[in-house]
Amino acid sequence: MPDISDSLTDNIFNLLTSLKNADDIGLSITQTIKTAADIANADGYFLFHITSNSFMNLICGNIQSINISFSDLSNSNLFKSVYLPNLKNKNIKSPFEICATNKEIINSANIFNETNINISLLKEFDETNNYTTVSTLCFPIFDSKRNIIAVAQFINAKDLQGKVIKFSSRVQNQIIAICQIISLILERKQISETYTQLLESFIDIFAKAIDAKSPYTGLHCQKVPIIARLLASAVADETEGPLKNFDMSNNDWYSLHIASWLHDCGKIITPEYIMDKSSKLETIYNRIHEIRTRFEVLRRDAHIEYLQKRLQNIDTKENLQAEFVNKVKNLTDDFEFIGQCNIGDVPLSDEDIIRLNKIAKYSFTRNFSRTSGLSWLEKDILEKQSIVPERQEVEYILQDRPEQIASHYNQGELTNIKVPQGTINPKERQKINEHIITTINILKNIPFPAELSNIVEYAGSHHERIDGKGYPYGLTGEQMSIPAKIMAIADVYEALTAKDRPYKKPKKLSEVLKIMQEMKNTGHLDPDLYNVFIKRGVYLDYAKEYIDKNQIDDINPEEFL
Repeated sequence: MPDISDSLTDNIFNLLTSLKNADDIGLSITQTIKTAADIANADGYFLFHITSNSFMNLICGNIQSINISFSDLSNSNLFKSVYLPNLKNKNIKSPFEICATNKEIINSANIFNETNINISLLKEFDETNNYTTVSTLCFPIFDSKRNIIAVAQFINAKDLQGKVIKFSSRVQNQIIAICQIISLILERKQISETYTQLLESFIDIFAKAIDAKSPYTGLHCQKVPIIARLLASAVADETEGPLKNFDMSNNDWYSLHIASWLHDCGKIITPEYIMDKSSKLETIYNRIHEIRTRFEVLRRDAHIEYLQKRLQNIDTKENLQAEFVNKVKNLTDDFEFIGQCNIGDVPLSDEDIIRLNKIAKYSFTRNFSRTSGLSWLEKDILEKQSIVPERQEVEYILQDRPEQIASHYNQGELTNIKVPQGTINPKERQKINEHIITTINILKNIPFPAELSNIVEYAGSHHERIDGKGYPYGLTGEQMSIPAKIMAIADVYEALTAKDRPYKKPKKLSEVLKIMQEMKNTGHLDPDLYNVFIKRGVYLDYAKEYIDKNQIDDINPEEFL
């Protein structure tokens, strides 16, 4: 046997140097066991990994003299995956099975002379490959908790003349020590996989919890990642134009994956009635019903007034009927106008605001207590403002009562119905926008590894605009990364194509692209990414799978560039 002490230090130094620069776990394991084989001057080796669920699989092997290498043979006919609990009732086991179940070390000068070891697999291997296995060293590899994590098997140690000899006890100790590096690699891999599984589970649960808050946005957090991935893949395939040099590392892809799933995690603090607000007067319910009741009161008052005038013979029956019919018509027209304003799908004009202010002054007499049934908080607001409502009092058809205006999101009826466009008032819009800051703060407090540090930027920028008019930070296109701008397009496209939003009817694909084209032209979306989105048919690939077929109409993509 050669004296290996002179070369041992060099071998270990070379191994550690290679491991330091290696990102591939499989390659690191192969380099380690190959170094151990070189130190032992062994002709071959096999390495079996024991998984957390007790399966033993061959992950690599090599026979130098016949130039055969194996990689991940867990499904091969020769080295099938072994479920360790099944070995309990097996009387005679193969060398690696003995090491795995009994934690023994087997060091044999000639394995075929061992009567208590099953050598059928080795015999079959030799016959298949025209090889002769003689000396064998097989031992378990333990993790930091003394659990068996792998089994290494070396065969045919040789002396300087190339003669097969037994593995010496000195060599045995040295290569067992070297193979502990494999334990560190596998354990780190297992920890990394466990961390990844934990992170993925957290992401999945958190995103679904956000979606579950609202029956209308229930798939948003799950669909945005699909669009983001499709667009990022299309951009990565660009070979010309301003995006031809765009590329993403594995960490970038994973960061985009996590960011797209968690981009709206801050909505955990957004009240559902704001997130789902489908009309201007909606809070927990649509207050148009209260307004309707007041109009009913006014109509009834008009009818009572008509009847009283009839009884008093103030005018002719025909004139009084005409007056009553005219009042009812005006009330009907005014209520229909308020109802239309409440929807928020058409911008209000200056004339509309004037008319709303006029209607708001319609009055009726309230006879029941305005404080009965109020919460302590509402009563406290009245007390702080020294307001004591009378038992009988004149009230208006559209109200901005003090306790409404003083509330956190301003629930005043007149204030909300006068929102120029859409259904959200400025305070509610501010509250919605807060979800971005909350998202950023949540993600900043998650201890992502350094290679995933881009997650916060990717997720926190999906409401920024390339013209610097977005939020929360007013970043410009130059200040945003390409994945962050991809997120913005993905978020917009999913929201526009969604068919279950209470504040809008499902849009045709042509309508969606027209809106996005306008957003591109007005500095909202990145024009280069938008062009890829259209030219490479990303919008259509997603639409065919994830939006209602009735929304997909015939379009010419060139019209939307």
